[in-house]
Amino acid sequence: MTKKFFTLLFLLIISIPLYSQNHQSEKDSLLTLKKSLTTQNTKLKSEVDSLTAYLSALDKRLNLNQDELADLKKELYAKKYGKEIATRIELGRVWKGMTIEMLEAEWGKPDKSHTDKHPWGVFTQLYYGDITYFFKNSVLTDWEEGSKK
Repeated sequence: MTKKFFTLLFLLIISIPLYSQNHQSEKDSLLTLKKSLTTQNTKLKSEVDSLTAYLSALDKRLNLNQDELADLKKELYAKKYGKEIATRIELGRVWKGMTIEMLEAEWGKPDKSHTDKHPWGVFTQLYYGDITYFFKNSVLTDWEEGSKK
């Protein structure tokens, strides 16, 4: 029994330095990894800050371009239709007597359209969401919302 005890004690004494050596090696490895990850984290934060500043600059440019585009559209519509009509289009108003071209300038291309040609006129329906606009010879005559159909 003492022989087993001494053998076990001997193995324990030998394994402590080995464990300690492995532990130190693992600790060094983890410290190196921590340093590397900290460096990467710093670089990534710098990149994020740089991209955030770039995005902010792009947003400012976009807003300026949108304002300039709105001004150019207003000027174009004023030359094309007159100041009163240009103001109506700019404000997004719809009125009987406006043309298909005016509505599309205001709302963009429709979701769907349908045209019927007859000897007494060309009838067009433009669909924007649940609103249908009715035109006779490209002039708005009426509109209705989908819930009223």
